[in-house]
Amino acid sequence: MHGLRRLGVLLAADAAARPVFAAGPAPPVKLTLQDDPVFQPQKYQKNVEEDPECNHDPLWGPFRKELMATEPESRIDLAYEKTIEWGLENATKVDEQAKICIVGLVTLQYLFGKFLLEEAGSVEAAAHSFRLMDSQAGALHPDLFDKAAGYGRIWPVTADQVDSLRRAILKASTGGGVGGADRRRRVRSAFGLHDGDWHEVWDAWRPAGQEPGIVGPAGFGAATEGSPKPNFRVYVYDPDEHPALRNLSRGAAFCKANQWGMEVALHDWFLACPCRTDNPDEAYFFFVPHYTACLINHADTFKGCDTKQLCGASTELFEQVLRDSRHFRRTDGGADHLFVWGSGMGADGPFASWRRWVPNAVFMMTETELWNPYDEVVLPSFTPHKDIVLPGRLTIDDMMALGKLAKPLE
Repeated sequence: MHGLRRLGVLLAADAAARPVFAAGPAPPVKLTLQDDPVFQPQKYQKNVEEDPECNHDPLWGPFRKELMATEPESRIDLAYEKTIEWGLENATKVDEQAKICIVGLVTLQYLFGKFLLEEAGSVEAAAHSFRLMDSQAGALHPDLFDKAAGYGRIWPVTADQVDSLRRAILKASTGGGVGGADRRRRVRSAFGLHDGDWHEVWDAWRPAGQEPGIVGPAGFGAATEGSPKPNFRVYVYDPDEHPALRNLSRGAAFCKANQWGMEVALHDWFLACPCRTDNPDEAYFFFVPHYTACLINHADTFKGCDTKQLCGASTELFEQVLRDSRHFRRTDGGADHLFVWGSGMGADGPFASWRRWVPNAVFMMTETELWNPYDEVVLPSFTPHKDIVLPGRLTIDDMMALGKLAKPLE
């Protein structure tokens, strides 16, 4: 017994005398898309979640109560008054107030922009006001925005209303033509294109080489009198008319600035294009807007969906949109329908049943390869003879950063 005790003492002493070696390097943490900075909590998020009414602030708290007590048709007067009083025409002050009460700020700017478009009739002023709001609205996922706004009961605005105003401004921003007695001529579109630019575009689309015509007094879709005549017309499905589509195209401001923003950019472009028509019976093509690359990559948008499996929730929504459309069956397999797919998921991830519904539709895609995580998919959704490859969206900041990292060619 004494021998065992003696052995125990010796072992303990030996262990104490051994040098302590530092642990080896920890294995690298595997990052996912959810670690991308675009998905991290924004600097405003704590205030949004803990005090959406902005009662902590002596300006925004009383303003909210006064605004909600005001009749809806008179709220714009209060919004305009506070815009001037608080100096919110200044972008620096807008950024400062966004840190304090971002949903209140978006509400105020939304009301002001809506007034400028619908009552003052100034598309340019409405677009300027909306641009100030757009970056603030884009800081929050549409679900978080609606939760903070109480779905219109805490602040009188919803993410869907912000999206709807965006579309209305873009549709009114076609530009070009000779103008008219009741409005100032808007020379450029929302994308800065004027009649000379469109003349070159339509001329390039005419293989016979004939000059583009000029739109007459009756107009031609969204193209106004005196502008170059488009040689095709595109009907853009309206989320305001299709509830299922509204769920697929939420949060344009949130989704436009990330790597999948091409889905938003093409939607915006067709809305402001003189080739757009609001009469589906005269359309050559039908554009179906959606932002599923962004919304599915933000894994909590559609229940049970992320990029690791085909998304049943969004697939059902696409099917509902087409089921409700009287235009969808006009051609075989949706050959006159246009979709943008802005990520490696292609069409399969968001719209798993597309091969049954729109096998002949034209897909505009940023990534064309087969998406490996889907075991049940063995063919890519890109078809070379009918589909179009697009560049992914890069911001100016992205391009400048990449330029600094570029290596010399020699």
